Amino acid sequence: MGSLGTKGPAPGCPWYGSRVADPGEDPFASDQRRLRVLRISHSGVVTAWRARERLLRRRGVDLTLVTAARWEEGGSPVPFTPAGDDFAVPVRTFGSHPNLFVFDPRPLWHLLGDGTWDLIDMHEEPFGLAVAEVLALRRLRCRAVPYLVCSAQNIDKRYPPPFRWLERRSLRSAAGAYTCNAEAGTILRRKGLSGELELLPLGVDVARFHPVDRDPPAGRLRVGFVGRLIPHKGVGVLLAALARDDRLDADVYGAGPESAALGEQAASLGLSDRVTFHGYVDESALPDVFPTFDVLAVPSVPVPGWLEQFGRVVVEGQAAGVPSVASASGALPDVVGGAGLLVPPNDPVALAAALARFLDEPDLWARLRAEGSASVGRYSWDSVAELQLRLYRRAVGRAVPGGGERGP
Repeated sequence: MGSLGTKGPAPGCPWYGSRVADPGEDPFASDQRRLRVLRISHSGVVTAWRARERLLRRRGVDLTLVTAARWEEGGSPVPFTPAGDDFAVPVRTFGSHPNLFVFDPRPLWHLLGDGTWDLIDMHEEPFGLAVAEVLALRRLRCRAVPYLVCSAQNIDKRYPPPFRWLERRSLRSAAGAYTCNAEAGTILRRKGLSGELELLPLGVDVARFHPVDRDPPAGRLRVGFVGRLIPHKGVGVLLAALARDDRLDADVYGAGPESAALGEQAASLGLSDRVTFHGYVDESALPDVFPTFDVLAVPSVPVPGWLEQFGRVVVEGQAAGVPSVASASGALPDVVGGAGLLVPPNDPVALAAALARFLDEPDLWARLRAEGSASVGRYSWDSVAELQLRLYRRAVGRAVPGGGERGP
C-alpha cells in the first residue's frame, strides 16, 4: 500500500514554512529527540489492534494512546484491558456511534496541556464529534501542535450542519490525513484537505494466523462467516445461497440485532442441520476459528449511505490460508485481489455458484490459498507502522515551531 500523493504547502497556512523537509528526512535526527505523538483512537480498546502503537514505540516514537475504556466491537461490549500497554490511557466515552461520541474531556484537557507534543494523531473521522472535541480543547491548550485525521468514508456525503462545518474546518487545518481505501482519500481532497495524504490499511497481526497443512475440500464445503449480524453484512444472502446447493455447510460467528431473524430464516430454508450459529467470538479466538473453514464468505450488501470500507476479515482469512468469496462492493475488490472470488452483491445465485467452484474445480482452492499467503504481508502491522511513521515525519517536517492555525 503506498502513498496517494501529497500536495504542497497550503497558501497562507502558518503551519507551513518556506523550507520543506527533504523526502525521507527525519527532522528529529539531528538532536536525537524522540518524536512525541498523542494518538487518539477509540478502537484501541481492542488489545490486538494496539499493535500499530507498540511497533511505533519500538521505532522510537514517544507515543501515548487515548482510547475508549469500553466499546462495542463485533456486537458485544469490549472493556479495555492493559495487557502491558502502559502507554495507553483508557477514557470514558459518551455515546455509542463511532462518529457521534465524545470522550470525557478532563483527561484530554490534562494530556493536551502537557506542552511537549510534536503531533496529534486522531484515528477518527474528520466530521465526528470526537475530532471536534479534541480540536476545541487543542485550541485552548496547544493550538500550535499539528494534527492528523483518519477516514474510511468511501461515499461522498454532504453532511447536515453542524457536521459539514466540523468536517470542513478539521480538513482545512489538518497537517495530513490517512485513509484505508483509495476512494476515501479522493473524497478528502475534494472536500478541502491540503496536507499530506497516505493510503494506510487497517492492519492485521498476520503472524497470529497460520495456514493448516491440509487437503483441498472435497464432497462438501464448509463456509465461514465472521462479523456482526446486521442486514448489510449479508448473512441472509449467504443463507439463501446455501439453500441452492446441499453440498454447502456454514459456521456463522458473530452477534447482533439480526440473530433471531437469521435463525428463523435458516429454519424456514431447511438449513438447521447445515448452519451453526456460534454467537459472539472474541478476537483472540480467531486464529483457531479460521482453520475450521474451507472458504470465507463476505457477502456485504451496499445500502444507502454505506459501502464496505476495508475488509479486515478477508486479510485474516488470507493469513490463515482461507480463500474468500466476497461481494464486488466498496473496498472489498482491492482487499481480495487475486486471492479470492468476487460476486455481485445481494445475489445468492452468483454466491452459490462461486462457492460450488471450490468443489467442482480441484485446483482453485490451492491456487487462491497460495495467492493469499503471498500477498498478505502488505497488511501486516509492521508495514502499517512504517507507513504511519513516514507520514508522521512528513507532517511534522512541514510544521513551523510556534505557529498558529488557519482561520475558520
